[in-house]
Amino acid sequence: MPDVPTELLSVMVGIGIPVGLVQCFCGYRIFKIVLGILGFFLFGFVAAFVGYALSGEPIVALVAFLLGGVIGAAFMVVLYFVGIFLLGAFMGMIMAGVLCGLFDASPHPALLLLLALIGGVVAVLFQKLMIILSTAFTGAWGVVTGVAYFVTDRVDPRRMNDVLRTGGTWVYGMLLCWLVLALLGVVVQYRFAPKSPAKDVADRE
Repeated sequence: MPDVPTELLSVMVGIGIPVGLVQCFCGYRIFKIVLGILGFFLFGFVAAFVGYALSGEPIVALVAFLLGGVIGAAFMVVLYFVGIFLLGAFMGMIMAGVLCGLFDASPHPALLLLLALIGGVVAVLFQKLMIILSTAFTGAWGVVTGVAYFVTDRVDPRRMNDVLRTGGTWVYGMLLCWLVLALLGVVVQYRFAPKSPAKDVADRE
């Protein structure tokens, strides 16, 4: 992940923890909101990186993050299927990064692209299943890495592959917490998910 100012990173991670909890346990029911959040962070991060690269000022990066995030949120909500594809792709990239980190290997761009494409296509084809899985796992990842970032000095979301490659009991404990929280989110979402597709539910609300 490209460098961003530490101040901005702390803000993003702090916001990401409660957002991740909501996404993990309520992702299917509020999927349009989840798409908006995903667009906010994806577009906001890119805008922040560009703003910081051009100016070198954290305040400029923060403003760019907020403006880019608003534009990205609107974009993702309007383009529903693009949002589903990107959410599945994001889940695929997380899985690739975790696997490469555990096997002490650098994530090859081709592998990241392949798993992102697979995740995106599967998300579009099997919407309910993949919406629940992707929101639960990506939301749980945001929560666990965010908490670890604030309570330890070992986790840097900008360099998660390096973090995972260090191994050790604490890394496996973090991954176990991620899996447990994600699976709990899947169970809760399936238990309370409406029978109709999330898009239709959101359209009726």
